Amino acid sequence: MPVFSYIAQDSANNVKRGTLDDASREAVAARLLKSGLRPMEIRRAFESKSRFSFKGFRRNRVRLQDIDFFTKQVSLLLGAGLSLDKALRTIKQHSHNVPFSEFVGDLERQLKEGKSFSEALSAYPKYFSPMYVNIVKAGEEGGILSAMLTRIAEYQATSQELKKFIISASIYPAFLLLVGLGAIIILVTAILPRFELLFEGMGQDLPLNVRIMIDSARVISDHLVIFAMFLAGVPWALFQYFRSEQGQEALDRLSLRLPVISSFVRDLETTRIFRTLEVLVNNGVHLATALKISSGVAGNREFQRLLNRATTALKEGQRVGLKLKGAGLLPDLAGDLLAIGEDSGRVGLVCSQIADHYEDSLRMKTKRIIALIEPIFILLIALVAGYVVISMLSVILSINDIA
Repeated sequence: MPVFSYIAQDSANNVKRGTLDDASREAVAARLLKSGLRPMEIRRAFESKSRFSFKGFRRNRVRLQDIDFFTKQVSLLLGAGLSLDKALRTIKQHSHNVPFSEFVGDLERQLKEGKSFSEALSAYPKYFSPMYVNIVKAGEEGGILSAMLTRIAEYQATSQELKKFIISASIYPAFLLLVGLGAIIILVTAILPRFELLFEGMGQDLPLNVRIMIDSARVISDHLVIFAMFLAGVPWALFQYFRSEQGQEALDRLSLRLPVISSFVRDLETTRIFRTLEVLVNNGVHLATALKISSGVAGNREFQRLLNRATTALKEGQRVGLKLKGAGLLPDLAGDLLAIGEDSGRVGLVCSQIADHYEDSLRMKTKRIIALIEPIFILLIALVAGYVVISMLSVILSINDIA
């Protein structure tokens, strides 16, 4: 049964909010009136909790792919000559995804209430970033909403392509690490205890390193559940810590100090920032507003603070390129090129060239890091396993020599 959220007033004109399950808005209104409440607004809940189940979880929410599809379809229909409300109605009618259809229907309802498209989108910050909303607003004011949405779709496609490239490149090293850890755990918990039984009947003193390995293997085998909880608990605790305010600050600072990681982070943030600046500036957004929005796109807080300082400097009449260059976070080349763009009045074009350059650099560095990580993982796994095997064999050979 559908779930409706409502806003109503009681007899003392106090505003009440809540949700009710019923067949229609009319039925919900009737129930509210019977309970002494005057309905002010009744709308279908965006996400119905009553539909939630483990199997249906992914089907009962709007996904990032749906937003990409929405952007492309609205742009296409507007370009075909439809009005915005008819375009939304068409998308809603032809969608078989119930949550997505309800979402589009809610946007259409807000337009009928007199809100602009950008105002309606801003009610969903989870799906529409400030950059998205500001570009739509510029498109509405300039009468070129279809072209603006097409540009947003291109930006989203570029960002998703880069994200998928990084994730795809990371899958094999992660799989290799898991397999290696699994092999070491099996070696310690299943194979080493059998050597202990073999050595006990020989009456020989074992070397210290072998004794430590066997004792450790016995402890782990006897408390396997605790050991598994420890293996899972440490990453979980680190994850929770890095999600906290203090942990995020520490992680952001650390990522800029590690030799190989820092170069990767700088190129990633440079690509994000200048790609966003390119899209915003080329679509009529003032540079100060574009810098402020880009600070929300940056993932590292050090870069966010830098962009906020650059925004303040621009409002005071200073050059943004020189301000960004002097901080030591962004590459000097990016700052120099941006300064040239400010002088020539072609900031958008320069930002596009900077983003393209550092995106190519990021892809190359990702490939190099992955190529470096794979043999390191293999070498570490081989060293651990080889050390254990050689230690066991040396003991067996020494016992045979004594015999």
